[in-house]
Amino acid sequence: MSFFGSALIGFLLAVAILVTVHEFGHYLAARWLGVRVLRFSVGFGPVLLRWRGKRSIFKGDEFAVSAIPLGGYVRMLDTRDTDVGVLSPEAEREAFDRQVLWKRSVIVAAGPFANFLLAVLLYAVALAWPERALSPVVAAPRADTAASVAGLRGGELITQIAGREIYNWDDVRWQLLSHMFDDQLTLVVRDQGRERELILERAPRAAGEDPTGRRLLGWGVGIFQPAVIGTVVADGPAARAGLQAGDRILSVDDRKVDEWFELTQLIQASANREVRLGVERSGATRTINVTPRAVKSGSREIGRLEVTPPNLFDEGSNALATDRRGFASAFAEGAVRSWEATALTVRVLWGMVSGEVSLRQVSGPLSMAEGAGVTLKQGVTAFLFFLAIVSISIGVLNLLPIPMLDGGQLLYHLFEAIKGSPPSERALIIGQRIGIGFVTSLTALALYNDFHRIFS
Repeated sequence: MSFFGSALIGFLLAVAILVTVHEFGHYLAARWLGVRVLRFSVGFGPVLLRWRGKRSIFKGDEFAVSAIPLGGYVRMLDTRDTDVGVLSPEAEREAFDRQVLWKRSVIVAAGPFANFLLAVLLYAVALAWPERALSPVVAAPRADTAASVAGLRGGELITQIAGREIYNWDDVRWQLLSHMFDDQLTLVVRDQGRERELILERAPRAAGEDPTGRRLLGWGVGIFQPAVIGTVVADGPAARAGLQAGDRILSVDDRKVDEWFELTQLIQASANREVRLGVERSGATRTINVTPRAVKSGSREIGRLEVTPPNLFDEGSNALATDRRGFASAFAEGAVRSWEATALTVRVLWGMVSGEVSLRQVSGPLSMAEGAGVTLKQGVTAFLFFLAIVSISIGVLNLLPIPMLDGGQLLYHLFEAIKGSPPSERALIIGQRIGIGFVTSLTALALYNDFHRIFS
């Protein structure tokens, strides 16, 4: 399947799941509290498909799929609608606007709550899913990073970050991301059979430095991939020199090599120049001379040995994590991770307001489609993690105190609770205009960032 096809399928699947769950939260709360639902729609605009529920609480309600797959809605009976006509006393009791304040608030808040609950379940399933993952072994960090200053040399196994147990490299990535605004981070690593604690401290930001870039670059902790040859291309420079699958490269021209990235950099810088490799094979070391082939990469030439690294996901690879969580443990971790993701989303939003995070981080439907396509091709767990973080983003965004969003409705309810009566018609109209302006501006910014990223 092409990337475009994967992106389209992933996007439609993600929207269908996330929108349906959000609106279903509103729907279930409305039916539970005795409010009549006129239509449950996935999508906006012209209705493409519609049907009536025939069983249980769904009986008699209209369900629809509409043409624009960028949201959805639950239309409830409301006496303020101009097209409802004259209602009987029984029907009027089932209208949304005739309910007591706490019922209306529960119905409004149920949508975002459903998104948060979905995220917990998605995280739990992803964390318990029986899929192999990379062990959290770190590479040798660059000299100017927080990891290097803290004492990481490369080859250590991370067992804890900020007091949280680490099972695989996905856990490491998440903890580094969730602590992107911290200036200090505690790691526990297993190094040559013993555990030691390290403190990563972020360097002060230089004058004029982009605050977002520094935060998103992380702490300088990278994946460790040993410089072991997996396959040798027939009749390539490595094959003619006598290199074999399973050889571990120890040095290039007496420069020590610890991991695959270092080997790649040194070989690329040696196009058409003979280099001396220190090689370990079957426990013995030897020297092999080889001349990397020069190949074009843009406007420059780089060296190639015509070898590939081993597949880290082969059975028996010591680069794989073997620890797995049971569902109970995964559910608890899913709840914690959902809370962390919610706090991080709120913190990023505040960072955009305060200028600490660039507005270029706002992404739109094109970025979402790209993320959905990439994670869908990567596998079940990657797609579930993607859905979880987007579900939390939807929940948080809908709770913003902006008219037209659920948070704006809850803000109206707060005023009503304080004042003792709903906001005036004029206040509602002004609020609606503000809400339309905000949503339009946010959508335009997100689309601009999407297109800017694609075409630049």
